[in-house]
This record gives sequence, C-alpha cells and structure tokens, in this order.
Amino acid sequence: MSAPTVFRVSIRSFDLVRLAVARVTGWVWYWTGNLGELFFDRFGRLSAIASVLWASLALAVHPGSWTYPVRNMFSKQVLFTAVDAIPAALRFGGAVGVLLIVQAAMWTDAAGATTEIVAPILWRSIVREIAPLLSCLVVIGRSGIAISTELATMRASGEVEVIDSMGIDPMTFLVMPRVLAVMISVFCLAIITAVTMVVTGYAVGFMMDAIHTSWNDFYGEIASNFELSDLTFFLSKTMIAGGFAGAICCLEGVNARGSMTDVPRIASRAGIRALTAVFAVSAILSILFYNKILVFQFG
Repeated sequence: MSAPTVFRVSIRSFDLVRLAVARVTGWVWYWTGNLGELFFDRFGRLSAIASVLWASLALAVHPGSWTYPVRNMFSKQVLFTAVDAIPAALRFGGAVGVLLIVQAAMWTDAAGATTEIVAPILWRSIVREIAPLLSCLVVIGRSGIAISTELATMRASGEVEVIDSMGIDPMTFLVMPRVLAVMISVFCLAIITAVTMVVTGYAVGFMMDAIHTSWNDFYGEIASNFELSDLTFFLSKTMIAGGFAGAICCLEGVNARGSMTDVPRIASRAGIRALTAVFAVSAILSILFYNKILVFQFG
C-alpha cells in the first residue's frame, strides 16, 4: 500500500473515531441533562410538599390561626374524612383480616405449628404495615381526591383569588385544616382497621376451625408481643404518611392550572402522587426504624 493510500485510510479512520466520540458525548450530555432536570423537578416537588406540611404544623400550633371559620372547616373535614369513612375502614379491615388471619392459621396448622407462632406474625404485620397502609388508601381514595377536586375547582373558578383579596390567608383557611384533618383521620382509621382485622379474622377463623385456641389466649399472645417501639412506629407512620397525603392533595388542588375540564385530571394525578408518597414514606420509615422494609422479628 502506497504512502498516500495509507494517509487517506488514516484520515478516514480518524474521522470515524471523531464522529463516534461526538455521538457518545452527545448521548451522555442528553441523558445527563434529562437526569438533572428530573432530579431538580423531584427535589422541587418534595421541597414544596415539605414546606406545605411544615407551614400547616406551624399554623396549627399558633392559637390565632384557629378562627371560627377555620375551626368550622377543620371539624367538617374531620367529619367527612374520619367519621364518614368508618364503614369503609370496617369493610376493608374485616375483609383483609379474614384473608390474612385465616390463611395464616391454615398454613401454620398445615405445617404443624401453633397459634403462638401466628399471633406475633399477625400483630407485627397488621400494626406495623397493613393497618396504616389500608387507612391511607381509604383516606386518599375517599377524601384525598375529593380535596384536590374541591380546591382545583375553587382555583379554576377564581374563588381562591377572591378569598385572598378579602384578606383571608388561603394557607390558613383552605390548606392547614385539611392537612391536619387527614393526619388525624389516618391515625384514627388505622386503629379501627387494626382492631377490626384482629377481631374479624379471629372470629371467622374460629368458626372455620382454622384457629383452635380461645380468644383470651389469642389476645394474650398478641398483647404479649406489644412493644413501645410498635406504638412509636404506628403513630409516626400514620401521622407522617397522612401528612404527606394531605399536603400533596391540597398542593395539587391549589396549584391547579387550566379550566374546569382539567379538574378530573388534576384529581387523578393527586391521588396517584399521594399513594406513591404513602408507600415511599412507609418504606423509608420501616428502614429507619427496623433497618428492614418488612420486619418479622420473633421472641
């Protein structure tokens, strides 16, 4: 091969390498930019949720915030979110309790184990994970989406601006009572759900002859596994998850853009984001408390 030919081949090879490097560099910059944009978007959204939650708690401890309209709004929201949701919590708790306890009793009975092994599993799974999640699902599905729909409708119709122009703080009047009501409702409904799951599961399991012990022995096994950390975990999990759910639903509604036809889309998005936050908060708290996502430590 002559020298000019070798030179042309070398130049062509160099151009191909340069083109490949340019394409790889462009691909890296493209995906780096997308990841950076996604990171800042998620960070900004999380900061907004944390700000709404913190502002709600700060306003709640200030006595001057609790004017008559705010107290009236808070009591109505608690009535709608907690009291009116009790039948739904009973239905969900009863159904899941039967499925969980009867199945656990039947499998342990088939394996030759006793109820002494079933009780700790039920206690820890119900109190630490299932009851708080079920109560959050009930509150978000029944009230969280309704809250975002109501606030988005008020924003689209200009009612939020009217309230602000009258000198009434929308954060104090619209957001704070709803966030607090959701937090308290999740905690109360989680207690009702946990009790319903245990009682209904035992009753159905006893009638189906899947549980061969008395209620006193069954309850004694559950009570003997009670730990102070369970109460701390249950309280923090329900209140924090409920706070995030309430803040997200209120934030999506207040920040709504568009016309009335966009309200259903905003409400659906608020429900999905609230559910995602509840599962994420649940997993993070489980890791922080027990160094595991699901904890089943016996003895």
